[in-house]
Amino acid sequence: MNPDYFVHAANILLLVAYSVRDILWLRLFAVAASLIAMPYYVHQPKLLWAPLIWSAIFAAINLFQGGRLFLERRPVKLTPEEEEVRRLVFRDLSPRKILQVLSIGSWATAPTGERLIQSGKSLSALPLIVRGRVQVRKGEQVIGELGAGSYVGSALLLSGAPAEVDAVAVEPVRVMRWEIATLTRYLAANPEARIAMQSHLARDLAGKLERVTRDSVRA
Repeated sequence: MNPDYFVHAANILLLVAYSVRDILWLRLFAVAASLIAMPYYVHQPKLLWAPLIWSAIFAAINLFQGGRLFLERRPVKLTPEEEEVRRLVFRDLSPRKILQVLSIGSWATAPTGERLIQSGKSLSALPLIVRGRVQVRKGEQVIGELGAGSYVGSALLLSGAPAEVDAVAVEPVRVMRWEIATLTRYLAANPEARIAMQSHLARDLAGKLERVTRDSVRA
């Protein structure tokens, strides 16, 4: 076989690669083109080591990146708790993005009586209640109650001021907790997640304000 056929076939595959829109297929066609071109360099009167080595390098890089893309596109199965967080807060995000957001936080179970925020202290982490109830107390007075889907300390996150109330678990509470500094960096780099979280924060604050207003009118 004429070795020129290999280089022609390789270049045809490169043309196809540059024509497709899907980056994964582009990577795969580029790998095939590099591999098919290699016999051309081998069957020359003098083995062409330089282009042969570069073709092998390009094939390895595209194969590695293609493998990463394939793994990223595999279907993601959320656990029941992760699915609950998606339902409560991130309905518009993909399951893979949900896992990314949760990976920068940590799960915790607060026993009855634990303070999720404490009067006089600044907020260092933002807890999201997934299950359970939390009472908001000012001294001995109960001024509100939070349930699943509520952030604990959302107003403090925006103001940066120390807490003037205590948030106390009245039953075992399951929370997803994000460190403020880590969350801020992540949201700055991920607009999609930032929009979803800010939207829920706005709804959360609006709901709390509505409840406070309603309770004060009743009083």
